[in-house]
Amino acid sequence: MTIQQLLSMEDGATEKFNSQWLGYTDTKGEYGLRTDISTIYSTINEDDLLVCTGAQEPIYLFSHAVLDSSDEVVVQSPCYQSFFSVPESIGCKVNHWNLKFINEKPMFDLDELDNLVNEGTKVIYINTPQNPTGYHFTTAEQQAIVDIARKNNALIFCDEVYRELEHQETFSIPAFADVYENAVSLGVMSKSYGLAGLRIGWIATKNKSIIEKVAVLKEYTTICNSAPSEFLARIGLRHRKTIIERNLKVVHENLKLYDKFFIKYTDLFSWWKPNAGPIAFVKMKFEEDDMDFADKLLKTKQLLILPGGIYDYKGFFRIGFGRKEIPVALKVFEEYVQEHLVL
Repeated sequence: MTIQQLLSMEDGATEKFNSQWLGYTDTKGEYGLRTDISTIYSTINEDDLLVCTGAQEPIYLFSHAVLDSSDEVVVQSPCYQSFFSVPESIGCKVNHWNLKFINEKPMFDLDELDNLVNEGTKVIYINTPQNPTGYHFTTAEQQAIVDIARKNNALIFCDEVYRELEHQETFSIPAFADVYENAVSLGVMSKSYGLAGLRIGWIATKNKSIIEKVAVLKEYTTICNSAPSEFLARIGLRHRKTIIERNLKVVHENLKLYDKFFIKYTDLFSWWKPNAGPIAFVKMKFEEDDMDFADKLLKTKQLLILPGGIYDYKGFFRIGFGRKEIPVALKVFEEYVQEHLVL
């Protein structure tokens, strides 16, 4: 979206934006913005929220606020790199809760998580809908994770940046911060809402001590957010259902194209179609290194896929279906497949 498109969603918004005061905002986020963010949740209120710059800052600040070098953490893997690299940089022991495939479907073994988490585990880092597979926990799986954390007095940090982009309402689950008193939910304006340029993210938690500790550390990073970005984020949040509806339409249209493609080339690729989010993991059925495959595709067709080797998960690559340009990109990808892979 452009600024003009976003402002056009609300009467009088352009005039208000032009008169926006350009002083400092509240370190925790402007109160009205926190009020609008709270509408995403069922039990979280304005005081349970801290607004940050994007998603990277709250991941970094949370980890430094609650961890020290003697702590252990469990990280759902593969994942966004910061979830393990920041704890590692602090000196923590990082245990990985690894992805498995059962009949080509991605899954995370809850019994394995139960064995990994112990009384020494400080934080369980999870992500749903998950990057890179698109896997989304069910409510039963969510409750099992909460039960494991609660019995070990562990915190949960859940990356929920693709939340509200479930492909059907039946796939929706509550935010972890709504169902567990020691959970932290990470949200951002970039992914589901497509407003990455605003650089507005947040954490939500009922654990007030976490909010206060992170707020203190934020005084040493960004101090506060951009006032114009906070203003624009409020408009986006007040009209988020319209934005989500628009973005889901793009997702559904692109998924139909991918369905046809992967049926046509079932001897070369296999995928598990996600039920939430705009990304998926594709398995390569031919003998080629995924990093080399992605490199050749980029150099010959100027087309980008994310090889599984980036996640230390060889033989796969990540694709997206949240952009309007996907039909063109998929056509170019098929050209490469026809030229280099079809015998």
